[in-house]
Parts: sequence; C-alpha cells; structure tokens
Amino acid sequence: MASLESVQILSEAAFGCEHLATILQDQSTAGQFKNGYRKQFESLAPYTKPETAAVPASGLRTVATLKPKYHCLTCSEVCLNSERKAHTKKTGHVFYMESRNRFVFCETCGDFVYDHGLERLCGPSGKFEYQDGKGRWTEDSASEVYVKNNAYKNPCSRRGARGVWNMGQTCYQAVILQALLHDPTLNAYFLAGGHDIHTCKRPFCMACAATEVFMEFNSGEKTDAVSAATLLYHGWDASREMAGYRQQDAHEYFQFLVNALHAATPGHTENYDTKCECFFHRTFYGELRSSVMCHKCGKTTHTYDPMADLSLDVQLQNKKRKLGRSTATGTANLVSCLENFTAVEDLQHHTEAAYHCEKCGNTPQRASKRLQINKLPSILCMQLKRYEHNQASSEKMDGHIDFPITLNMLPYTVKKDKERVDMSKYIYDLSTVVVHQGSMDSGHYYSYTRLGGDKWVLMDDNKVTVASIADVLKQNAYLLFYGIRSIDPEK
Repeated sequence: MASLESVQILSEAAFGCEHLATILQDQSTAGQFKNGYRKQFESLAPYTKPETAAVPASGLRTVATLKPKYHCLTCSEVCLNSERKAHTKKTGHVFYMESRNRFVFCETCGDFVYDHGLERLCGPSGKFEYQDGKGRWTEDSASEVYVKNNAYKNPCSRRGARGVWNMGQTCYQAVILQALLHDPTLNAYFLAGGHDIHTCKRPFCMACAATEVFMEFNSGEKTDAVSAATLLYHGWDASREMAGYRQQDAHEYFQFLVNALHAATPGHTENYDTKCECFFHRTFYGELRSSVMCHKCGKTTHTYDPMADLSLDVQLQNKKRKLGRSTATGTANLVSCLENFTAVEDLQHHTEAAYHCEKCGNTPQRASKRLQINKLPSILCMQLKRYEHNQASSEKMDGHIDFPITLNMLPYTVKKDKERVDMSKYIYDLSTVVVHQGSMDSGHYYSYTRLGGDKWVLMDDNKVTVASIADVLKQNAYLLFYGIRSIDPEK
C-alpha cells in the first residue's frame, strides 16, 4: 500500500485529502473503493423532502429523523452523525457518503472532502464507455479544462463557519440564523449566560432554544451543520402562522423571532410609553419619528414608533419616473431608497383622509409628512420590498439594487447639528445579505455572511462555500443586515 509520504504532494492537487489519496493510489484498494462509491451514489436519490417525525408535547431537544445519515463506503453501514466516530473506531472504515447531497466525508479529517476523480464517476459532464474491453471515462474537454484551471486546494481545516440543516422548506429560518449567529454582540450575550436555560421556567421558551443553537454552533468539537429543530418547533407553538412545513417569508420570520426573544426576556416591557431596557430591545429595536407640518400655520407635530427594521420601496424611483415626477436615471441603490424613505411627502388634502390641523380649527389643510430615524439599533435590518400587491395581481420585482459595504446612517436621522457628532455611532458595516431565488409562491433563500474582515461565505442551508466581496455585491438582495461599528455604552 502507498504510504502517506509517497502521495502527499500529489494528493494536495489531485485528491480530496491525503487519506483518500492513499486508497486511490493503491491498485489493490482503488477499484473496490470506486465501486462502493458508485453503488452508494446511485442508491441515494437527491434529498428532496423531509422525513416526518412525531413531535412530543414537551421536552424536545433533537429530532433524529430530520438529520442526515452517513453511509459507510466500505461496508454500507448507515450511521447518524453521532454514531459515525464509533463505527470508524470499531471497523477502521474512514469514508462515508452523506445522504442528502451525496458528499464524501472523511472521519480522519473530520470534514467533507471533494475529489474530482470520484465526481467524474457519477457526474453529469461525461460518460462511461467501453473501449477494447476496458471501461474508460470520457469527458468534454472544455469542462475538464475549466475544472483544472479553477480548482484549488482546500485543506482539511475548520473555517469558523457552519451551515444550518434544512428540515423541510425551512431555508427562511436558516438565513436569519446565519445573520444572527455571526454577530459578536449576540454571541457574547448567549454564550455568557445572558439567558439562563437552567433556571428559566417559561414553557417552549424561544430564548432557551436560541441559546442552545448558539452553544451548538460554537462547539469546538463539531464542524457539521447545526440543527435548529427545537427553535423551529417552539416557534410553531408560539405562532399558528409560522407552524408547519410550508414556505415562509424570511423577513416575517426575522420580525417574529426578534419579538419572541424580546417577549422571553425577564424584565421586558410591552408598553410603548415605557422605555424597555432588555438586551434584545436595545439590540434590535430603533425608533422612527413621523413629523407632519401644516402648510397654513406651520405647526409641526411629532409621533414616535418603535422599529425592528426598515422596509424600503425599491420601485419608488420607477413609479416617480412614470408619473413625470423624477428624471433620475441609472441603477437603483440603497442610498436613494433611504433618501426616498426620509424625504418630505405632500399629503393629499381633498380626500377623507386629509390632515386636520387643530391650530386651524380642525379643518382639512395642505400638509407635508416626513419620516426620520430618532434612534438607531445596534443591528440594522433593511428589507428591499420586492413584492407588490394590488387588487388585480401580485408580482415580484427582480433586479439588482446597489448596496455599500459601509453605510453612514447619519443623514437619515433627526440629528440637527451634524457637524458635532461622534460619527462612529452612525457608521454601519454590512454583515449578511439574504437572497430569495424564485417566484412569489415558491423559491429558495440563501445568504452571504461576513466571517470577519473581508472574509465572506455563501450559506446555502448546510452547504458553506467561500465567497468574495465581488460575489456579495452583485447579489439581488432581499434583506440586508448591517452592524454598528461602535456600540454606545449608554444604550
């Protein structure tokens, strides 16, 4: 058998890992291993729907049937993630095929590995032919050249990123969790016992379930995807609208989860007239100020409302152009959406909903209205409203909206003296981009998440792929998450 040293150099370029190279370079083991791989690949259909499982009334912590299984490529034994290590120790079998995506897992490396040679055995880009009585794989030359020119070594190491299992059309949950799991403020809260799961007596507590997800995600001994089954089912118990294996809107789930975490925090308040000091309120909630000014007497009235996110009309510029109110051209962008959101708007005064000014004898008057941000949250979520509903139809607007890596939110606040402010309290850095692919009634969510610095990864349920900033900025974003650069200690 070939030694590890003899295949070390070749394995780095041609094989998924050095352990796989040892087997595939040895003629006595390569054929049997490839046959086992092909057999398992063909027997495992691509994962399309979840397995069903009875949900107990209480005490749910894990749901084994919703997790992937690992098929041993040597003896075809089927293991769960927790059983794989014991099987390897008992039999010495190292390689498994994951049941959902048919990826190869090396137990020695403790990670999934990609091998181009194995991929060609069952891949769609070539065909298996017999020539002179011998089997031979043939592949399109263009595909072969492309793979070789664009492949790079991916060493077996932990990258600090883990996916979230899709438990049956739960990609909406996965993308929101990825946005939260990589936030340092939330990690500090949950991992430092901000919510004590040992003393909490709240039934089906969403904060307890979220704490478990954060703890599992940050477990140094695990590198596979995270299961958020407890959080999912506690959400089902809390909201009839969120219950069941059907598609949900990621934006609505974000709002639901933030409100549920807020409600599960001891000492929180639901009274808008009383300032809430709980961690989640200070982290996620800001405040909007709505100002209405009477054109006749000049009186201005202000009202204040809490906000957990900003919903921005990305089609407003197009609507204004159609009505002849704007001549602006070019690609729509986030800054223009924020400017439109905080722009002065004239109110109609010839309708039943006209503004009635108290100072002018409670009579209908011409007036203007303006929305501005009175208080910014630490984590700022912005929804680019791509869905439009009317009596006749509903449609989704596809297309790119430019958005920056760094965003200055000061121009959209009520701050008057904008020359004497600490700018660090208004500078936000992009942390997660959520994308929806598909139509209004069906589709799939995935996200791009910043790991730190300029390192980005594509999170597609349990699959994690390295991405570049260029990849991120060209996405047709649906949700944008920005984190404040400097946290105000008084918050």
